[in-house]
Amino acid sequence: MSEEENKEPFAFEWVESPADIATYLNSLYVLRTGDKLVEDNMPAYSGQLVVTVRGGGKMRFSSGDVGRGGAAFFQCPLTQAHRFELEPHTVMLGVSLNFRGWAALTGLPVDKYCDTYLPVEKVLSDELAARVYDLVTQLHAGGLGEREALDELAAIVAEGISPLSERHQQVIDRTLEWLSSSFKPELATLYAALPYSERQVQRLVTKFFGQPPVRLVRRYRAIRAATLLAMPELSPKLEAEIREAFYDQAHMIKEIRHFTGRTPRRLQPKERSVVKDTLGSAGYGSVDLFGGNQDEALGRKPD
Repeated sequence: MSEEENKEPFAFEWVESPADIATYLNSLYVLRTGDKLVEDNMPAYSGQLVVTVRGGGKMRFSSGDVGRGGAAFFQCPLTQAHRFELEPHTVMLGVSLNFRGWAALTGLPVDKYCDTYLPVEKVLSDELAARVYDLVTQLHAGGLGEREALDELAAIVAEGISPLSERHQQVIDRTLEWLSSSFKPELATLYAALPYSERQVQRLVTKFFGQPPVRLVRRYRAIRAATLLAMPELSPKLEAEIREAFYDQAHMIKEIRHFTGRTPRRLQPKERSVVKDTLGSAGYGSVDLFGGNQDEALGRKPD
């Protein structure tokens, strides 16, 4: 890291996912911190496979537990924002899994495995876990560069993925489409889109997303609102639509703080934060923030 980069509290380098597993990932990334301790909030976010090259950190979960990332670990999907710290001069490599990816790689139900850390050997096969730790050893010895290590990490993920059944894929995809359709999508629309009883839909959505549909709407409404409010191009019309999605200003502030750890006032376009970087388009691609109308929503002309 250069002296100039060292002055930044942290920096994400987002790396495009390999084509063969792109449907399962948000992105690959390198996270670096500068000379000072980073204290911030991680928003409700999808699962991560993380390798620590240097330094380290910890996360304070709502349960009261403190997770300390080891040499290689999974950050299970987060259902609300959590406070975390990263030591100075930390370098971490990561694979950001979307909800398809979490289900296909780990097979773990999100309602039972969320808001916590797990060592890789608790999730991956013995062979794949050994490959991850061998990668860490090579990184520490200087025998492997960061990009090479990301390539190997992606290859490990690709080998560990078990394709989802058509029915389970359908549940995840239809739910994401439903969440993307509106700030306040109707439950009846989701039930009509899936060939299951309402009770089965509730159970399956909770399994793959960690929360039942009603709470999931709250989560993604807050995340979408926070992401959009941080955009400098936001039109007055869209801003008004965001505010109308909540009962009042106090409700909007409370919901955004619960799921992102920030208030709207602290999500300004020029503000640097982990929240903004992870919820930006490079880091988070699960839900279409604009229901497929991003250019129109931002007043852009299509290419």
